[in-house]
Amino acid sequence: MWKAMVDELAQQDEREPGSLRVARSVVRRKNGGRAQAATGDLRNVILEVAAALFHREPIESLNLDRLADQTGLGTRRIYRIFGSRKAFLQAYADLLCDRERAQWREAGHRSGEDPVQHLLELFIDVAVGLASDACRPRQPHVPAVQFADEEHPVRLSRIKLAREFRTLLMRLAVAANAVDAEALADTLMMLWENATSNFKSDSDARRVAQRLPTLVDHIIKSYVML
Repeated sequence: MWKAMVDELAQQDEREPGSLRVARSVVRRKNGGRAQAATGDLRNVILEVAAALFHREPIESLNLDRLADQTGLGTRRIYRIFGSRKAFLQAYADLLCDRERAQWREAGHRSGEDPVQHLLELFIDVAVGLASDACRPRQPHVPAVQFADEEHPVRLSRIKLAREFRTLLMRLAVAANAVDAEALADTLMMLWENATSNFKSDSDARRVAQRLPTLVDHIIKSYVML
């Protein structure tokens, strides 16, 4: 049942092939048609273009020269808007984290605020994302990548996001009257950390996507008396 649901949702959620072309045209309209466009407005559009352009590449490989070429803005202007490559990466990571938080809220709405269903919906979303990535990515995310610099903005954003997700899992586990809420939250957290890591192949991602909701369902039922 879960496999069919994940595959169906992944197909519905595939990014349209022209997404990068559309995003790039928006930047050029703002750049050419409205010379005095607010920097903040243009900044957000550039980040959207980056999300469309780099959705299948490691976040640490983001290349501002390539982004400048795709947007037609020029590397210097992008640097003027963001200040530095590090600042750009921070803004990009913040965008992806905000999208994930929005997904968590949407999962809550779909569940009707039922804590057990909310837990399951969170991981159905992860599974759909993995299945989509194996075909055509739905949206990029902040992966669990390793950076030599402990203060790297992407690393710090990932740590903060993980803490927020752990807090959400704990709150839902308590609301569901789990026998051991902390153990349930920790177990699901380990699954999330591994499922949102980079996989070696698309087939690995799809295999995990097909099994993840069923596994989460079994885990929840082992802690919650339904």
